[in-house]
Amino acid sequence: MAANGFVAVQGAVSALDHLAGRSTALEAEWLAKTQSGDPLPRATYLMLLTQTVTDAQTDMTTLVGIEATGTGYARQPIPWSAAATGTRTSATSDLVQFGPFSDPTGLAAPVTGAALVTRMTSSAGQPSGLCLMAWNLATPITTSQNQALQLAAGSLQMTLAVS
Repeated sequence: MAANGFVAVQGAVSALDHLAGRSTALEAEWLAKTQSGDPLPRATYLMLLTQTVTDAQTDMTTLVGIEATGTGYARQPIPWSAAATGTRTSATSDLVQFGPFSDPTGLAAPVTGAALVTRMTSSAGQPSGLCLMAWNLATPITTSQNQALQLAAGSLQMTLAVS
């Protein structure tokens, strides 16, 4: 899966605040999840998108409106490897599977991208969580009935560039 990724506005703000020693929106999000009883408060999830996105479109209200839909679809927790020394790069450390999708058409629309978010669920009326990073696919992926969409270990990467 060829994809171009970029850090979302909220992800960049959180990274800068962390480096500057300020409390971050991400820390507040994780604290809220901990207080609500989430057993994995620092987990991140991948949501599939049906439109390409730009940095300006990575707010949760916009993303929930273009999230993939279909019976068998749910955001998936993403396991990340430890960042490699010197490269500041982390990659997915295990296979991630969406589906299989039981609707006759699979997912309702082709998948054109994905977003790394802090909440497993949200709705159009109550979008919650933060978008940390997004990827647009080079080629849209269509699915059919009883098909699953899989991302191989290492297929998504995050790099913090410091200059």
